[in-house]
Amino acid sequence: MKTFHTALLFILLAFATPGKAQQFSTISTRWSDSFVEWDLYALTGDTTDEGFPDEAIAGELRLRWLGVKDDFSEWEYRVGDESGNIRAKFKDDPTYWELRSFSGSIISMRTAWSNDFTEWRVTDNATTLILRSRWKNQLDEWLVDDRNYGKYHIYTLRQQDPRDWGIDDNLDPGVSQPMKIAFIFLTVFHSSPRM
Repeated sequence: MKTFHTALLFILLAFATPGKAQQFSTISTRWSDSFVEWDLYALTGDTTDEGFPDEAIAGELRLRWLGVKDDFSEWEYRVGDESGNIRAKFKDDPTYWELRSFSGSIISMRTAWSNDFTEWRVTDNATTLILRSRWKNQLDEWLVDDRNYGKYHIYTLRQQDPRDWGIDDNLDPGVSQPMKIAFIFLTVFHSSPRM
């Protein structure tokens, strides 16, 4: 009986301990002429033959209804075992989005100012962070810069080419992965053509 209890305790602890979240390094369009399917990359810890840090695909972000023209209101993501949906809270209101992970997280994303899509208030009701474009007229660089939680920087790898983005994650480890996915979604969605 003691062995059964020990095994049961081990199983419960294994499932109760949260896994380490991926630290994303880049996001790129899957196809060079389309902005509806994206691959998320994370560093592997290895280096390439040229001595650069090696990356591997860690997940994806994609339009939910790929065959439906002009409906960009629903997206889905998958990172490892975590997945979820991102959708406009109301189809006719592009200023309010919601991310719902299948593990139970809900992230709300609202514009900070009426009809200004360059600054967003992102919250999980415990943590609230502001994501803003560095410039109002050029959407190549987005940043979260919070005194308490740190920095999250997303930038195009080539100027004015929204197909490939670098990600520098210096946020507190307590900031959830779904919240970081919300930052990435808002950046690529509002900086890319709808095609």
